[in-house]
Amino acid sequence: MKKTNTASALLVVLLLFISCGKLSKISKIGLPESDDYKLFAGRTIESGAETFHFYPSNPNLNLGETIEVDSRRIDAGDDKLDSFLKDHKTLSFLIIRNDSLLYQYYDQSKTDTNIVTSFSVAKAFISALIGIAIADGKIPGVSTSIVSYFPELTNQGFEPVTINNLLDHTSGIHYKEIQNHVGGSLEFYWGKDLSKDILNIHPVYTPGEHFEYSNINTQLLAMILQRATGMSVSEYLQEKIWKPIGMEYPASWSLSNDGPEGVEKAFCCLNARTIDFAKFGRLYLNRGNWNGKQIIPESWIAQSLRSSKENGQRLTYHYNWGIGPKKYGSFYAIGLYGQLIYMYPEKNVIIVRFGKADLGYDPPFLFHTFLQICDQL
Repeated sequence: MKKTNTASALLVVLLLFISCGKLSKISKIGLPESDDYKLFAGRTIESGAETFHFYPSNPNLNLGETIEVDSRRIDAGDDKLDSFLKDHKTLSFLIIRNDSLLYQYYDQSKTDTNIVTSFSVAKAFISALIGIAIADGKIPGVSTSIVSYFPELTNQGFEPVTINNLLDHTSGIHYKEIQNHVGGSLEFYWGKDLSKDILNIHPVYTPGEHFEYSNINTQLLAMILQRATGMSVSEYLQEKIWKPIGMEYPASWSLSNDGPEGVEKAFCCLNARTIDFAKFGRLYLNRGNWNGKQIIPESWIAQSLRSSKENGQRLTYHYNWGIGPKKYGSFYAIGLYGQLIYMYPEKNVIIVRFGKADLGYDPPFLFHTFLQICDQL
């Protein structure tokens, strides 16, 4: 029933596009897929001269057969991890503990060198770059009004909206025109004029009082980064994170349009290898420190992972990071269809999961599964 209802919701969204005359502004229409990066223009993020490698896995561990997790079928027993991942549309799955790669799974169509796309996991990267830009003196702080970077928004109700509000999705912006079941706008995902369109919106709630997850908030943060640093988001990521922590492969960030003026789809669409996404998880697991060098201020990491209900903030989501129960101390970056970089500090574990399009994906069940895995390590 859940899949049927979701598919029906998607059909309604597509019809809304047609009825609102939006098709002329988008490159395609349809459900986002894991290989859509091939359809978009992209800006390259180069890797550096030095590469960090996790310690190789020990094949004798055979965790794919020894770890068991709930199958979701009431009439069945537990599933072996290998079988579970195959049955749940997994493209790639890594388990890392103490810098050792304990387990890796790749779908038959993928290998460790294949590209996966982040979907909303990218939002956590934008959050990290905001923290770095503040430390660099490019941005005064999270209490800065966004009108400081968008004078064109003066006298449109944006003066009270701060960078903090954008990070916490409490900006008061309500993009009601074409919301859909994937937590954003298909027009935004497929759109070609993001920078222009995004400046035509208005807050409808008082900032800091109402949580509403929206891709617009993250896209505005990316535009602030660009205006504050004088660099594209991809260039800033390359300089501040990608090269310094020894990513093994180049990456790309999909753009909303072709040419040098193309704007990164900052709310999604960072395309890289699974192993390099794991290194970003390691950076946060180590509180922004990379082998003795502080890449992201430790205070920013602590602030990002602070669970609170203040100022409209959601208890389990802060600065574009998901926050697990205090009992476990877990936290994660999550994207559509259950793309996940999941950290379990108590055991120094990183789990990375990327998957195919799946209308029936269930994030709470994935978190439940990850806890089961960590319990068996």
